[in-house]
Amino acid sequence: MNPEKRVSRRRFLKSTGAAVVGSGMITGSTHTDASVVRPQKAGIREYRRLGRTGFEVSDIGFGTGNLDNANVLAVALDLGVNYLDTAEHYVNGRAERTIGEVLGGRDRSSLFITTKINISHASVARGRDSKEGIKERFRQCLARMRTDYADCLMIHLTPSVALVAHEGFHAAFEELKAEGRVRFLGLSNHGMQHAVYGGIEESMEDVIGAAAQDGRFDVALFVYNFLQKEQGERLIEACRARDMGVTLMKTDPVGISTILGEGLEGDLEAGRQVSEARERIVRDYMRWTEAAEEFKARHGLKTEPEVRDAATKFCLDNPGVHTVCATINSFDVLESFMALSGQRLTEAEEPVLASYAGLLGPFYCRHGCGICEPACPWGVRVNDILRYGHYFDAQHREKQAMRKYAALPGPGARGCMDCEGPCESACPYGVPARALLARAHLRLTMA
Repeated sequence: MNPEKRVSRRRFLKSTGAAVVGSGMITGSTHTDASVVRPQKAGIREYRRLGRTGFEVSDIGFGTGNLDNANVLAVALDLGVNYLDTAEHYVNGRAERTIGEVLGGRDRSSLFITTKINISHASVARGRDSKEGIKERFRQCLARMRTDYADCLMIHLTPSVALVAHEGFHAAFEELKAEGRVRFLGLSNHGMQHAVYGGIEESMEDVIGAAAQDGRFDVALFVYNFLQKEQGERLIEACRARDMGVTLMKTDPVGISTILGEGLEGDLEAGRQVSEARERIVRDYMRWTEAAEEFKARHGLKTEPEVRDAATKFCLDNPGVHTVCATINSFDVLESFMALSGQRLTEAEEPVLASYAGLLGPFYCRHGCGICEPACPWGVRVNDILRYGHYFDAQHREKQAMRKYAALPGPGARGCMDCEGPCESACPYGVPARALLARAHLRLTMA
């Protein structure tokens, strides 16, 4: 066993006061923790009605975007997590297979499992997303999860209003529902994403709003956090009006420990000659990091989890939110999110988030925004690259982020530091995109 995993698990057992039970061990998993625990003190403290589905879901859901650890998932279920969010392509199907390893012997009716299928205009044009094709792909999802049905089937990363009403998908859903293979209909949207669909399409608000107006969708998954809240709050209200379930992703907008106190100087110079443009950006960034250190000292912040926890509680404060889909693949992360179940933002935390938004908000590239990208003469896919940087820094998904960046068509961010920065002029939030893009390039390429 990896020593780091062992220490993490021991700390998890101690802090939760959970008992060890060998009977819960998952065999055949990528990770081979010796046993599984059951809750004594810690666990889910709040369940919320998931809109018109009527299902009472745990306020902390289990996002499987990086899942390959069956024992962590087993413990989460033992602690009362009952909402699982997955997709056909997560970890190349491994996430769904890991769910399948854990479901055996459990009360399937006590869990709400959502899986997602990608549909794009390009694949529709190739005939891949026909009714029969979608049904077959969904059956493969069920086979990987070793279950007879999914509670919800979503259109993944729904790129446009037109695909909200995709006839093949809706026909497939209706037939699968009649067969008892799926119960509810949903969709997800991260905002505009070049890399997935080959061009900017419509906004998250347009797409999720169209689904609410359509009337056939029962559940939605979208971005909402304290730095990207106005659009999300409008969508929460639109879903509430239709009694749709609301599930959230990307609720922690900035990985504070990896950005606060770090400058670009060491990353960018590395013994190379630095142009005047680079020097200017580095100076600006260093001034910001000095202000960030003062901010940390003023608010007594020492660790990333303090801000992450407050950010999650901000989302749980909204009564229109039913579950936060936390990306979990370790006992440390599981423990940190279990502690937030049933929690609300405290009076002391509110000014911290407000100050954080004012000082550090400009260093968060809003997920799926895309406003600046038409201004770039080189076609740099700003939002995708900075999202991959966020995966690397804040979500510790380093390998996945590097693979995604390597597969990204176009010029990448290699030359951003010496550019005049039309993207920055176009950004309504004042994000210093050139510096962040150059930093992301160096980290994602290990240059």
